[in-house]
Amino acid sequence: MRDGLGGGQDPAVFRDLVVRAGRLRTEEALGEPALLEHIVPAEVDETTPSPLRQGHEYYRTARGAHPRSENAWVLRSVDQSAQYDSFAGIESLAPRPLLMVAGSEAATACFSRTAVERAEEPKGLFWVDGAPHFDLYDRNAYVSPALAKLTSFFGDHLNQPPAEGRAA
Repeated sequence: MRDGLGGGQDPAVFRDLVVRAGRLRTEEALGEPALLEHIVPAEVDETTPSPLRQGHEYYRTARGAHPRSENAWVLRSVDQSAQYDSFAGIESLAPRPLLMVAGSEAATACFSRTAVERAEEPKGLFWVDGAPHFDLYDRNAYVSPALAKLTSFFGDHLNQPPAEGRAA
């Protein structure tokens, strides 16, 4: 939310969303209904950014859609959601192993890279060549190498006794 998908978002985008969220909370307090925004667009075309087109292909088609999925979030919560930090305390996972799997073409790959940079050993980052984010969910050409790496990595590291002085 703060940095945009893939990072590098102009900070003004997030600041504008926070201002809009504040207005929406006020409107809701005055009796207006909550404003829901689509997470993945209902329609896409060649001008739609690639990560959103890929999300649409997965979540808005029979491939990954679910009849009870509303595909929506409450826009007034943007600043509250942005307070969540996936990396807070990541170093405390050690000595438990951490393996991040990322597609080399995934817009979300920067998050995996950051997690591994901040984590303590044992840790690893496995790149699935050519894989965009959503194809790692169900495309066998990408899932199979990821599963093989997960199996070997955790097989190696979960059979190790904890380092001296550290609880498992």
